[in-house]
Order: sequence, then C-alpha cells, then structure tokens
Amino acid sequence: MLAVERRGEFPRELRATAETLGLHLALAIDNACLAERQRRFADELEGKVAAATRRLRELDRAKSDFVSIVSHELRTPLTSIQGFSELLLSRPPSAEGARRWLELIHREAERLGRIVADLLDLSRIERGGERALGPAPLALGPLIDANVELLASQSAAHTIERDLPDALPPVVADHDALDRVLKNLLANAIKYSPGGGPVRVWARVSAEGPGRVERGVEDRGVGIPAASVSRMFEKYCRVPHPDTAHVRGLGLGLALVKSLVEAQGGRIRVESQVGRGSRFVLSLPIA
Repeated sequence: MLAVERRGEFPRELRATAETLGLHLALAIDNACLAERQRRFADELEGKVAAATRRLRELDRAKSDFVSIVSHELRTPLTSIQGFSELLLSRPPSAEGARRWLELIHREAERLGRIVADLLDLSRIERGGERALGPAPLALGPLIDANVELLASQSAAHTIERDLPDALPPVVADHDALDRVLKNLLANAIKYSPGGGPVRVWARVSAEGPGRVERGVEDRGVGIPAASVSRMFEKYCRVPHPDTAHVRGLGLGLALVKSLVEAQGGRIRVESQVGRGSRFVLSLPIA
C-alpha cells in the first residue's frame, strides 16, 4: 500500500505523479516476487537434478556390481566344466576317474542352473509376471520332514532338529514355492554356521495374530550384525565374515524367499545376534 497525505486538495499533476509512482512501486514488487519465485524454482530444480544424478550414479554402480558379481559366480562353475571336459577329451581316464569328473561337471552344471533360475525368477517377480502360484491347503509336517531328511544327509557336522506339534493346522500355500523357501532357509542355516551344530526347524500356531501359523528356521552360526539385519532381504546383500568367506552366491536367495512368501499372503522376519546365530520366521494363513 502506498499512502500519500497532504493538507488541502491534491492538484491534478500531483495526483498523476502519485499514481505513476504507485504503479512503478507495484511493478517493482511484482518483479521482486517473480524473481524470488524464480530463485526458489531454480533451487528446487537444482535439488531434483542433483538427486536424479545421484540416483543414476547409484544405478550405474549397482549395474557394475551386478555384472561383477554375476560374472564371478558364473566363471567358477564354467571354469570347472570346461577344465574337466577338456581332461575327458584329452586323456582317456579310468572308469572311476571318468565317473568322478562327470559328477563334478554335473554338479557345477546344476549350480549354473540354480544361478540362472534365481535371476530369471527374481526378474519375473519384479516385473509383476511371477509364475502363477497355486495356493491350496497344505500340511507342513510332510514338507518339513522331506527337507530335513534331504539337508541332513548333506552335512555330517550339523544336526537338524524338528519341533512340530501333533495337531498343526494346514496352511494356505503353494507347495513348490514353500518347498523352495524351506530349502533356501535350511541351506543358509548350514552354510552360515560353518562350525556345525544344531539347526532347528519349528512350527506353531501364531500367538500374535489369529488365523496364522508361524514356521521358523534357527541356527547357532556366525549371526548378522544389527546394522545389516534390515538389509537381509535386499538383492545382492551379503554380509562379509571371515568364517564364511568361502560361501558362494549372488545374494539373491533371501530376496527371492521374501518375494515368494509375500506372494502367498505371508510375512517373514529375521532375528539375529552376532556369534549366537539367526532365526528366520515366516507366517502363513491357516487354511
């Protein structure tokens, strides 16, 4: 507001001058507001460009890490397959030697297949095109027993304990998906407790929420640092530890487990202490 006071009447020339001055002041204020708005817009745009640039750098770094990890994981079995196949072609082995080399080639080929399957499955899930699951009433007991028997035969240093109540209600789940989840969790429990010891598989009706069954896999292995627990279900997440440096993998297993569990209406969480082991607990709806 511009206020002009004068004793007596305003001459016409003075009134015109005051109006012209008021107009110039109004234009100056408008220009100042526009300049301030432009400055704020420029600052906001600069911030968004900087954030987008950082995100692009992160994506580029993630792509480079992914290529490096996958290349490393694929190179090892490919080298074994190539080496032993060349031995078979270049020198006539004994029957026992040939069988041993073929077993190694077969094992490494299976490992390659698992890596490619994990990558393809995770890619399909991220695109929203995961294979159609067939949730149906499923008894956990036989599925757990089959996996306990399978994994127990693969490690003499570990004892797999089964703890299930007699009357455990069936859950709504896809058999193949849940079988894959259990195999992954049990294999991880064995790999990340290199000193051996018990691995416990248990199930019970959830006390926290009605209509759900909880199933857990526990080990007494190296454990997970508190700062890394929240990242365990992220892709390519691997927590370094000197006792498990020999463990190979892309860091996709737990990301795939979480996706498969949530695709069936389930939830999964992890509890862990360094040096005392880890516990993975998933819950599924009762049939």
